[in-house]
Parts: sequence; C-alpha cells; structure tokens
Amino acid sequence: MSLRYRAIRSLSSPRRLTTLNPPRLACNKLFLSTTSRLNRNPQSQAALATSPAPSTSYESTYIPPPPLSSTPRGDDEALKAHFDLPHPITTSTTTSSSGLFTFPPLTHPSSLRPLTERTLVQASAIVERICAAPLDPSGKELRLVVKNLDRLSDVLCGVIDMCELVRNVHPDQQWVQESERTYEVLCSFMNELNTSRGLYESLSKAVSYPHPNPLTSAELKVAQTFLSDFERSGIHLPPAVRQKFVSLSDSLLSLGRTFLSFASSGPSTKPLIELPEPDRLLAGMGSQFIDSLPRKRRGGAAYIVPGSWEAQMISRYAREGEARRLVYIGGIQKDPERVEVLEEMLKKRAELANVLGKETWGDVTLSDKMAKNPQNVFGFLDSLAKHHKPVAALDVGILRRSKATTLTGNNYDLNSTSVHLPPLNAWDRDYFAERYLSTLAPTSSLPPITPYFSTGTALMGLSKIFKKLYGISFVPRSVDSGEVWHDSVRRLDVVDENEGTIGIIYCDLFSRTNKPPSAAHYTVRCSRRVDDDDHAGDGLPAGWDEKYGGRGLEVDGETLKGKEGKYQLPVVVLTCDFGNVDVGRPALLGWNDLETLFHEMGHAIHSMIGRTEFHNVSGTRCATDFVELPSILMEHFVSSPEVLSSFASHYLTNEPLPIPLIEAHLKLNQSLAGLETHGQICMALLDQKYHSLKHNQEIDSSKIWFDLQKNIGVIQPIENTAWQTQFGHLYGYGATYYSYLFDRAIAGKVWNTLFATPRRGGEGVLSRDGGEMLKDKLLKWGGGKDPWLMIGDVIQGNEGEIVSRGDERSMKVVGGWMIK
Repeated sequence: MSLRYRAIRSLSSPRRLTTLNPPRLACNKLFLSTTSRLNRNPQSQAALATSPAPSTSYESTYIPPPPLSSTPRGDDEALKAHFDLPHPITTSTTTSSSGLFTFPPLTHPSSLRPLTERTLVQASAIVERICAAPLDPSGKELRLVVKNLDRLSDVLCGVIDMCELVRNVHPDQQWVQESERTYEVLCSFMNELNTSRGLYESLSKAVSYPHPNPLTSAELKVAQTFLSDFERSGIHLPPAVRQKFVSLSDSLLSLGRTFLSFASSGPSTKPLIELPEPDRLLAGMGSQFIDSLPRKRRGGAAYIVPGSWEAQMISRYAREGEARRLVYIGGIQKDPERVEVLEEMLKKRAELANVLGKETWGDVTLSDKMAKNPQNVFGFLDSLAKHHKPVAALDVGILRRSKATTLTGNNYDLNSTSVHLPPLNAWDRDYFAERYLSTLAPTSSLPPITPYFSTGTALMGLSKIFKKLYGISFVPRSVDSGEVWHDSVRRLDVVDENEGTIGIIYCDLFSRTNKPPSAAHYTVRCSRRVDDDDHAGDGLPAGWDEKYGGRGLEVDGETLKGKEGKYQLPVVVLTCDFGNVDVGRPALLGWNDLETLFHEMGHAIHSMIGRTEFHNVSGTRCATDFVELPSILMEHFVSSPEVLSSFASHYLTNEPLPIPLIEAHLKLNQSLAGLETHGQICMALLDQKYHSLKHNQEIDSSKIWFDLQKNIGVIQPIENTAWQTQFGHLYGYGATYYSYLFDRAIAGKVWNTLFATPRRGGEGVLSRDGGEMLKDKLLKWGGGKDPWLMIGDVIQGNEGEIVSRGDERSMKVVGGWMIK
C-alpha cells in the first residue's frame, strides 16, 4: 500500500522561462513519492544553460486599459467575463458561510484539529477491519479488502491533499499553520501503514482467494499496485528493520521540506549581491531603475536580492559583463548549509534503498515506472545528449557571434567557422540571447501578441478546444462565502455533453502578495465510486463522530449517465501568477503564461476524464513518467496556428489574431530551443547520477554537477558555485526528472498520430475522432491500465506493437521519437 504525493507541479519545460521550485506534496495511494512544481527564475537555471532565451520586449508592451463590460453576452462572453472582470463578478445568494470547497467541516482553521482526529479514528477502524478479514468459506470480507484499502487511501488523502493546497496558497497564516499540523500528523500515520504486515497479508489473501464473484480487472490492478508498493516499502523485512524504514522515511520528509524551502524562498534569504559603481556597471539601464536599487549610503554600492526581478533585468539588459557576472555568481553561490541538506537527503535515500535490498534510490523509485530501472533511463538520456549536444553547440555559436558583433561592431556570418569568437560565459547567455532575438523580431516590425490573450479569452479557448475534442466544456459558477481562500479565485464546473457535471476546477490564476509564483495542479479530491461503501462494517458505533463535529469530507456521490452507481466528483485547483484585473483591464498573458495555462489544464482535464471507480488509479494517479503526457500534449495545441486562430482575439477591438503573426511568433519561440533542450537533458542526467549513489558512498554534489557540465555541457560551469541547491525537483521528482523529456517524446508521437494528420470527414487539428480515441484509449483509464499498453493502443501499427511490450526496446523506440 502506498501513499503517493500527487500534486502536479509542472516540470520546468522548454519555452517557459521557468526553473525549479519545490514540489507541492499531495497524496496518491499510500506511498511516499512526490511530484513537483516550477518557478520562473531564469537566473538560477542559467547555471545549466537550460532556461530559454528571455522573451522579447513586445510580449509585455503596455496597452491602455479599456472599459470592461459588466453585462456579458452568451456562454463564451460569460466565461470570458468570469476571468476578465474585476472580482467579485457576482454575489452569491447564499447568506450563510460554507466551508472551503463547500466541504461543511472546513469553516474555520480550528476545524482542522477535530477533522484530523476524526480521520485517524475512521482510518484506524478501516485498518483494523482489513487486518481482521477472516479466511472463511463465504470470503465476503476478503472480497471487500481491495475496496476498503482504496477507501482508506481516500479517507486519508482527501484531507492530506486538501491541506497541501491550503498550506501552499492560503493567505491566512492560521489556516496555513493548522494545515501544516494536520499534514504532518496524517503523513506520519500513513508512513506506519506503509509497513503494516496485517494490511499486506489480508490483501495477499484477498487476491489469491477463489472468490465466487472474481475480482474485476480494475480491482486486480489496484490490488497489484498496493502489493508492489508494500513490497517496495520493505514489508518483507523483520519488524526492527521495518521500523528503520519508517524512521528514515520520516527523516526524509523533514529534510525534503527544508531543501524545498531553500529551493523556493531561498534566494531572498541569501546574502545580498553587492554591485559597486552601479552608475557605471548599469549604464544604459535607465536612471529610474538604477536609483531604485537599495544602497547603504548615497552614491555607494547597490545591493541586489538574488533571484529577484532586478537581478533578472541585470542579467538580460546590463551591457557591462562585470555586472552580469556579479549577479550570476551571487545567485548560485555555494552555501554550505544548503549543500549539506541536499547531500544528507541523498545519503538517507541511498541508506533507505539499502534497507530495502536495492543498490540505489533509482532502483527503488523506478521499479513501478515505465522506464523500470536506472539503466534504461541512462540509455535514454545518453542517446538524447549525444544527439542534442551538437545542436545546442550551434545555438551557443550563434550567441558567441552576437557577442563578437557587440564587442567589435562587425557582423559575423552565422555559417562562418574560420573567425575567432570570444567564449560565451554562463552570465552572458541571457544578455546575448535577448540581443539575438531582438534582431529576429524588432518591435517596430512585429506587433505585440499579448493583447490577443486575455485570461478570459484563453479559458474560453480551452473550453472550445475541449468541446470539440471531447464534448466537454467549462461553465462559470459563482462561489459561496467561505468556499475559496481568496476572492480572486474563480470556479469552473466541467460539463460533459452526455453525463452532465463531471468535476470542478478552482482557478487561482492571479497575483497577490506572498502567493507562490509557481504554476501547479493540485488534486483536492479524486473520483471514486461511493454508493457501495460499506461503512457499517467498519464497526464504529452510531454517532461515533459527533464529538469531532460530525461528518468528515465524505460525499453521497452523483449519478452519472451511462455509469452504474454514484461517484464523488473530482475537485482540482490550478495556480498560476498572471497579474490581475484590478488595473482596469483584463490580465493579459504572454506566451509563457499561455503555454503554462494549457500545460496545467492538460493535468486538470486528465483528472476530469480519468474518473475511475477507485481513488488510487483516478486521473493523474499514475506513473510519474506517464503523468506529464496529457499536459505536454496540450502544448502542441497551443503551438498550432489553426487552434490559436479559432479563439484568440484582441481584447480591445475583438480583431482575430492574424495567422502570419502567430507563425512569426512561433518561429521566434523556437529559436535557441536546442540549447534549452540540452539543458533539460543535463538536469535529468544530474538527477539520475545523484540517485545512482550507493549506501556509504561519499557524496560531493558540487563535483558531480561540475563534472557533468564539463563533460556534456556546452557552457562551462563556474567553480565554487552550487546551482544544484536550487534544483527543487530533486526532492519531488527524485530519479524521475527524465519524465518531461520522456513524455515530450511520446506526446509528439501521439500528436502526429491523432491530430497533425487530417482525420476522416475533413476534420483539422481539433478532431473529434482524434479526441475520442485519446479519451477512450488513454485518458479515461487514469492509472488503471499499463501505460505502455495505452500508448501502443494509440500509436498502433508495428511501432505500437513494440511499444506495448514495455521493455528496453520500447524505451529505444521512444528515444527515437525524440531525435527525429
């Protein structure tokens, strides 16, 4: 049985100017495993030459604020207004306050303590029931073991996932503190369950028992997942060793949280960067910018916060290389405390792997992933590195020529190899990338694209896309008092044309003070069939929970057309950082914002469509190296001129987005993509190398990082720096950071198979035929089916047959898709 943290924070992906931030932890199954989130910080990612070139200035061109209509017309206009008008748009007719997410118990931070106690009592009763399931001729209780295990997971994860969201985004510190407490208490309890012999033995009996009514394929899939997770948690070990497993797991939770706090909020706690003679070093950046920088005395040195907006502006626009060098090195300087925490985390993971009888943490983590083992991952990444390094080197050559032109005033032929060019330092990359891109798209000749993408227009466009692909659309809903954590949060009901409402998405998209800037998809509640829950069999007396305030987060469930029984509907939250609408105009999205929104909505729609009978395989509850596939596939849609032209319009004039402008922007957006992709490969290799260390092996994380860059990097690293302490995904995606590249390869193949080629009936990219195939063959299963089989079923043909096997040859086929 396992508790898997499943809050999907986007992997740092190409064309997003994003770097790594800590993962938000959420619960999936009953096993400790995390995913992650990202942060927009080109400065830190610059160390590996992985962040894309900065956006050209036209994306942020100021547009005068228009008057906003308060009387939307039609469904599309209502959806646009839901996000483009200042909040609140409507006033709820409900006079009483509901709980968060309309969960009745959650009306006040203090309500979390009785909810925690109630959850522990209920979960303990279910555990006792499962462990006591008798091996009798009827087999009745054994037949319910899988169902009850899944229900146990849902009882615990329903609270843990909700607290994970609250502790990350709620502006009220009392809510945050109480959520932290509940999260820690329930995770510790879950850790103990991961090594429960009683649960494991009952599940083993249930699977092997000759039931008159055999277990369904879905039940067997859930059961096998639990059994594998139990075994990976050392269930076969003696009691004392199992206790060591629990102790190490608890220690890793603490280390992980400390590491994540460094990776996310760390830059603001680092020593300030001293910039002597700022008037000289920052010449050309404008007196207003220079004068705004803090100084200890008038005319003295300026002080820059590492990773701040000011630091990023200097990296991109300061003509003097010394200014960029000071800011770059100051942002990734080696902090012994941070390095120690990272290396202790890696050591504990290696020790835990040894306890489990595995060579490395990678062997532990990858045993239930598509890749299966570290050797397959290294093979995949090494082949990509070999292919992409020359491509990245060409991009570096372009930037070196740009540098040479700047230094000498002479123009250099991009195809010339005879001229001597200056080296490109790590702190030069962003600056000369900015200059190079400005030569491709001068603002005087290329109109801004941002005004065509208000937040409301983008959400309306997504609704149209899903309507055409899957028959699913978004319906805006007002919220009750107390339902959301901030009045800028918007609610969307997700409606299927046949089944009715199938889920809820809360959109926390706008900026506010102290809100984390990263983009994320949180699963607050999964789909699960609830009408056949046997609560009476838990043995709790009537009224047992009155002293805890009564009912917990359980629901009676909804009837869905075409499905037997009643289901709890999935509830997810998307968080982004898109500015706000309080300045008198909609929040306008730059290209990176638009990509991010489409990516995160790919996760959300997976949660909505993957509505299974079991919590543990619902939606994004699937293998880490499969979970990014639906979200990366959405990036293909956002890069399609046909798709963008179907909904994008100027927020002032309603003029459709011109196709030539889309094509010019997409071409610009792919510039220097080779450098960025190679950086992602380097990061994935670093993650794999860290988690291939063995028990008692000496760890020097800085040397490993430095040597990797020396061997396969295309921009030389700087000694005595420690970029790796900002690599937040090392905790959440430990040993699985390759997932983005892996799923990117698969997404490209799926796109070309289902959507890029015209379908029958003359359908274009937004093909209902392709959408239904994707939904029926892949999305609807969540984690309830082998992902290799799902992908093979979509691809079909000889390649599909090979991929379906899920072996080493399958990995090579996927790698081939990436380098074509």
